Amino acid sequence: MRRDDSDILSQHGPDAARQLLRSKFGFADFLPGQAEVIAAVLAGRDALAVMPTGSGKSLLYQLPAAAGPGLVVVASPLIALMRDQLRALADKGVPAVALHSAQEDDEAMAAIDAVSTGRARLLYVSPERLAQEGTQNLLRKNRVTLFAVDEAHCVSHWGHDFRPDYRELGEIARKLGAPVLAVTATAGPRTRADIARVLFAREPEIFLRSFARPNLALAFARKRPGVKQITAFIGRAQESGIVYCGSRRMADALAADLARQGVDALPYHAGLDAYTRAAHQDAFFERKGVVMVATIAFGMGVDKADVRFIVHADPPTSIEGYYQEIGRAGRDGAPARTLTLFTPRELALRWGAPEIDPENEAAAGAYARRRAMARLCVTPACRFQTLLAEFGEASAPCGACDHCRGGPLALGRRLGARLLGWRAAAESRLLRYSAAPVDEPPSDPAPAAAPLPDAVAPAAEPLRLTVDEMRLLRALESERAALARKYRIAARRIASDATLREIARGRPKRADDPLLADVMDARTFLRVIEKAEP
Repeated sequence: MRRDDSDILSQHGPDAARQLLRSKFGFADFLPGQAEVIAAVLAGRDALAVMPTGSGKSLLYQLPAAAGPGLVVVASPLIALMRDQLRALADKGVPAVALHSAQEDDEAMAAIDAVSTGRARLLYVSPERLAQEGTQNLLRKNRVTLFAVDEAHCVSHWGHDFRPDYRELGEIARKLGAPVLAVTATAGPRTRADIARVLFAREPEIFLRSFARPNLALAFARKRPGVKQITAFIGRAQESGIVYCGSRRMADALAADLARQGVDALPYHAGLDAYTRAAHQDAFFERKGVVMVATIAFGMGVDKADVRFIVHADPPTSIEGYYQEIGRAGRDGAPARTLTLFTPRELALRWGAPEIDPENEAAAGAYARRRAMARLCVTPACRFQTLLAEFGEASAPCGACDHCRGGPLALGRRLGARLLGWRAAAESRLLRYSAAPVDEPPSDPAPAAAPLPDAVAPAAEPLRLTVDEMRLLRALESERAALARKYRIAARRIASDATLREIARGRPKRADDPLLADVMDARTFLRVIEKAEP
């Protein structure tokens, strides 16, 4: 927004904003934290709002759009998010449109016309579309009164490798001359600093709500064979929940095993066709007791109030990813529970510090988030207190996690967690200084570690690859070996053999494809895939 537009917006004082909240959005009053951020936005000030899931972050830019005049532009990471919010705004009578890659030409032209004629109050647009000169020219011809970045943690998490156009959003905002609002539920101190550095030309006002979720009970356990841990945790109450897996194959296998145990379980991942994904998502939202067994493809935009549990069959790759994923449970405020399964071997692979260029802030940040997640798995302290500390928030013990429950009986669990932490750290040192060649997976220094669960173990006979797929696999293995030599780490820390086979079969086109979620330096592997295209 040009600075003289702030006078237009600021005429909507607190009383006028509440009246608009009631008449247009149907809410009696603001939720905690909303009023302060909206007041800053209406006054034309830059703001970074970090607020937990369920606190109404989308209203922070939707109400200014409804107040008008002018156009509010929202950079949004996912098409599904845009569609969900467009449907909600249509019901409220707020004229909003979107621009993204999945649109037909006539739909995109209609959106452009709505912006050009001033009929649209709010435009959702992907960072990639915003980076196009034509989109920027369109916006410069219109009065942009606010530039908002939804799920702003993606600036830090995805902007370095997966979606580099995220790193250009701050420059785009400066070209438009608009105040900036960044909103997210998931940003620790390092990520907040990165967001502020990238998006804002001036120091933003930071609105930080507590990360505490007193209705969530956290639990962690060492992974055991089979699916009994998960079925016992799910129980027989026919509650909706999500089970997160590290790969597509694991999601398919675990969903099938849970279904055989009588659980209404459905898989969800990017490898399924669009019709199947949509049908499974509809079932999750409409049918009682559906358990979605998913990769991180089932993520942002999951707005179902009565999700009662979250299971991580594999530990998440970052502490912020973990917080965001467990935040999909208990959005109605009722009690919800979480379980994360891990092996010491998995933690050891994340624990050791790789050799990182001191100037490479992205790599340092990614490592810090991975290691924080590993620490949470084996902390002997209160789980939620430890989690909140990673976000820079001091708190008392939560009283609900597996280490807080059970009184004196919890002492054994805490001691066991500390021993597992020592073991993971020791294995990490063995892996780091292993005499095994760096382009070969090192032998397991701890054969007594718990095996992977039967339900998600790789098949004894992997699916046969085609000639082209085998050729790509060899190229990927060669690149992995080169990266391992470059970073002086074991090749499996770059990517596992199973992951490379999945990549060779799936040929992902984007670095944010779930197939590449646990791959170090995903963009390098994408270049190998592009070179191998027939």
